[in-house]
Amino acid sequence: MKRSLIATTLLTLNSFFIVGHAVAQTGYPITPVTFTQVKVEPASFWGQRLETSRRVTVPLAFAKSEETGRYTNFQQAAAHLKDPSKTFKVTMGFSFDDTDPYKTIEGASYLLQTYPDRQLRHYVDSVIDIIAAAQEPDGYLSTAR
Repeated sequence: MKRSLIATTLLTLNSFFIVGHAVAQTGYPITPVTFTQVKVEPASFWGQRLETSRRVTVPLAFAKSEETGRYTNFQQAAAHLKDPSKTFKVTMGFSFDDTDPYKTIEGASYLLQTYPDRQLRHYVDSVIDIIAAAQEPDGYLSTAR
């Protein structure tokens, strides 16, 4: 049973790659464009979602990162890099909580490409500065370490 399932999976993947290769050789009927070339109408379904993200979701995610100490972790890690005798305790419970600011920066950056906003850009830059200060000389970055 297991062998049959594995063989079927491999055959399916092999077929997928062969078909994908054939499409690449024959050409794709649609020319891709970058997301900055796409204009979404404000009243459309996606336009309303983007507006909600811009006005509510991204600011709320940044506020929650502040409220829950995610930036404090980066600031304490940066202070420890400057003076290793300083120890600190991670302010939240999970080592992967650093990813929340990363993903919020990513979302805000995509929005800034199509909806320039000086205040949001300044805030994103300030968060990047906080995070960058905690990066170790070898490039490693984790406040839980």
